[in-house]
Amino acid sequence: MRFPEIDQLAVPCRFEQLAPGRLHTDGRRYLPLILLRLPKQPAETQAVPVLGVVDRHHVVDPALEGRDGVARLVFLLSNVRIQEPPRQGLEAEADLGGGRASTAPTAYGRVLAVPTWEAEQQHLPYEALYTELLLDIGLGVVGVRTNATASSLAERLGKPRIEPGDWLRVWRSRIDILAFEPM
Repeated sequence: MRFPEIDQLAVPCRFEQLAPGRLHTDGRRYLPLILLRLPKQPAETQAVPVLGVVDRHHVVDPALEGRDGVARLVFLLSNVRIQEPPRQGLEAEADLGGGRASTAPTAYGRVLAVPTWEAEQQHLPYEALYTELLLDIGLGVVGVRTNATASSLAERLGKPRIEPGDWLRVWRSRIDILAFEPM
């Protein structure tokens, strides 16, 4: 998978563990889950100590397990909305318990760049958007790639266009890891 400005994506972490995918009934395996231990966050409710991401593209070397490094993460198919007041970080799912890794946290952060913004508002009975952006979540920078449709994108997003400097809430994401680079 490609992402614009991938070199800007960087979340410092420890590659804690590789959990192999479960076995399908047909003998194939589900994709592996990579557990990343994140640095401590400011005192926020439900902070995420361990993030679980799927290695859909088989880009992470399992031999790096146990190493500190930088993960390049993209939040996909997300809901996004302008947030007030501004805050940064990752917040675990409300029902997460038992020390499990968070696989669908809510991300809060400041937009650094919007390399892709494709909005269609004239030829459809609704408005459609495809966007890619870089989001500083305080722990590091993640990518966000999503699309949206609505009768009014301005109402759905909280303003007509997301721009650098805006503060966003990003939720209901599928998180892909594009690389893990050891330090």
